[in-house]
Amino acid sequence: MYKIKTTTKFEKDLKLIKKRGYDLKFLKEVIEILSNGDYKMNNYIKLNEDRWNNVKNDYTEPLTHEELEEVRNNPISVALTVGKKVPKEWFEKANGKKILGLACGGGQQGPVFAIKGYDVTIMDFSKSQLQRDNMVAKREGLKINTVQGDMTKPFPFENETFDIIFNPVSNVYVEDLENIYKEASRVLKKGGLLMVGFMNPWIYMYDADIVWDKPDEELLLKFSIPFNSKELEEEGKITINPEYGYEFSHTLETQIRGQLKNGLAMIDFYESCDKRHRLSRYGNDYIATLCIKL
Repeated sequence: MYKIKTTTKFEKDLKLIKKRGYDLKFLKEVIEILSNGDYKMNNYIKLNEDRWNNVKNDYTEPLTHEELEEVRNNPISVALTVGKKVPKEWFEKANGKKILGLACGGGQQGPVFAIKGYDVTIMDFSKSQLQRDNMVAKREGLKINTVQGDMTKPFPFENETFDIIFNPVSNVYVEDLENIYKEASRVLKKGGLLMVGFMNPWIYMYDADIVWDKPDEELLLKFSIPFNSKELEEEGKITINPEYGYEFSHTLETQIRGQLKNGLAMIDFYESCDKRHRLSRYGNDYIATLCIKL
């Protein structure tokens, strides 16, 4: 999970400034980053974006034609978390079919929604992930609107645009959740549904190397909650592996109250388990929530 060695150099962005013709807006963003401390640390979003543009894993493999043919002939089946599908009853509660897949690129959930008759918009900060949605849409003759965007900033949509926002596990890559839930509520219609999957914070108390790669070593508590890989790297306590990126456990209060204080009410909830690692013996490591906009 959190072994990171960053390779981004400030010189690369200096070259980018020149390439962009000294665009004032871009220069202002760079100055804000530099004035706020260590360049690398404050640019973790870009580093995570680069990671998703280059990594290959289960979440970057688009659905095949054969898999989508199965989707056509069966009830909707998509995942917010590892280990369990979203109950179809959640979608039946929606007042309409205009859906935003938030941080949901990769050619997996988006095409399923499109095949099931939803008006689909996918927003993701990874250009590569969005390209996979576009590729599947073209191959299957589907309509999917893709938008490259950073969910730590204002969403590029009008107020009360969507009936559903579907946000599979992704806010683990964002340090501050306040903007995500504020903007999600803003762009949801009244009575709209927010479906969110996130990590159960307790798993971050253990060393991920031992959890995943060293089955013979004893599991020991190592980190406090909330886990913040950016701060831990600044303190020299961990190094970050570019294959995984910067991760943040958050707390249940931040996740759940973050939704409730933005005009949303929780109406359902479930947990799920990733059986690929040892911690699954001791508890569920994923949580999914369903909220409605009041």
